[in-house]
Amino acid sequence: MPMRCLVLTGISKRIIDNLIKRFIRTVELRSAHNVATALKAEQGDSIFLTSAKTFDIDRGTSGVIARVVGKEVISHSIVFATESMIQESEMTVVRLKLDVRGVGRIIRVYNAGILDMTEADIVEVSYFDAR
Repeated sequence: MPMRCLVLTGISKRIIDNLIKRFIRTVELRSAHNVATALKAEQGDSIFLTSAKTFDIDRGTSGVIARVVGKEVISHSIVFATESMIQESEMTVVRLKLDVRGVGRIIRVYNAGILDMTEADIVEVSYFDAR
């Protein structure tokens, strides 16, 4: 039965593997499209993480299903100054503490725009040994 999940895209395969193996439990998101989605996440929400890029996700894209255990939002301000100018930029970082639940595939994608929250219907994939 499909479940609605927030979708984080472009996550490195190494990070996904480390989440599955439980070497790490927290991801730090800096890219604008993932920050926009992660800002909507609340404790207990389901998240789908995939290495596919935002505009490449479609029906059949595989990834990891996780539950949000905690969230932290941090804003950084960076100042660069020379004798003739001062430049300031701000960056928002979202850290999500996750509990991996399994592997899944996308059935249908919603709102896959660059600054939109991305959601999808996900079906959990179970693997069985043939005997």
